[in-house]
Amino acid sequence: MTRTKGFTAELLTVNCRKMSLTPRAEGPPEEAIKSPGCAHYKRKSKFVTPCCNKVYTCRFCHDEREDHTMNRKEVSELICTLCDTRQPVQAECQNCGIRFGKYTCLECNLFDDEDKNQYHCNGCGICRIGGADKFFHCKKCNMCLPVQLQNRHKCVENVSRANCPVCLEDIHTSRTPCHIPNCGHLIHRVCFEQLLQAGHYACPVCQTSLMDMTQLWKYLDNEVARTPMPAEYSICKVDILCKDCHKESTIKFHVVGLKCSFCGSYNTCRSEGPSPPVTGRQAAQTNQNLHQENEEEATSASQNINEGQSSSSTDENQSETQRSSQQ
Repeated sequence: MTRTKGFTAELLTVNCRKMSLTPRAEGPPEEAIKSPGCAHYKRKSKFVTPCCNKVYTCRFCHDEREDHTMNRKEVSELICTLCDTRQPVQAECQNCGIRFGKYTCLECNLFDDEDKNQYHCNGCGICRIGGADKFFHCKKCNMCLPVQLQNRHKCVENVSRANCPVCLEDIHTSRTPCHIPNCGHLIHRVCFEQLLQAGHYACPVCQTSLMDMTQLWKYLDNEVARTPMPAEYSICKVDILCKDCHKESTIKFHVVGLKCSFCGSYNTCRSEGPSPPVTGRQAAQTNQNLHQENEEEATSASQNINEGQSSSSTDENQSETQRSSQQ
């Protein structure tokens, strides 16, 4: 609706400031990093990949160049970048004694010299960044969430194991922060912002509003008040289902929008019920079409009867001819 365009930018700006974000899986920084290490990590070791037996500094370097992905938990050997010693995976070099990374997780085979407040979550099974004191692991959602959402979020079982409904990429191990709307379904923050910029304010999974739409609902209330309906529509009522509170109600039909009588949301859809009345011109056209269809059906039926009578007469003549021939 063109009249609501002025509100899209405002809603996007205000609500993006209020987003609740999940911790990212431990990943490389946005800027390139100088040696030792690669563009993704500062570390003093290189992996011997178990899948193709090649040497890469990290799994991201491997995945960028190969046609397959590497599971870093399956890595069993590494090479020290200082003394070039090949050895089993461990925290320190067995030859020169250098520590491969200030942060070391031998369960994930992760080494990093940068401090990102990394921590390993046993529930998630991977390393996260952001600080263990700032997140908690929800057993039902099966993921780490900000502590301010503890006992204040809607649990969706194994929600992070599903892909992002926008880009269809993995969420659980993603390095991209996620937005948590009120419905509980996860969306990458970048994808969430793209949805708002495109004018989509409903969750792609359950169609619940992604943010507080109070200001837009007030705007639509004013538009409804300023837009009187024609007389033939003014008394029409329709049954609707609200996608926000999930309740059904019967309201007056209006072309601007159908407002839920329980929560006031315009995020609604028509449910079963009578259709709005047609106008006089539409009714006349409908009657004319029905009359024309009836005439066509009558003509077709008459033709079928005539063809049937003609066929019957022909059969009788053939029978008489056959009897005459037999005689």
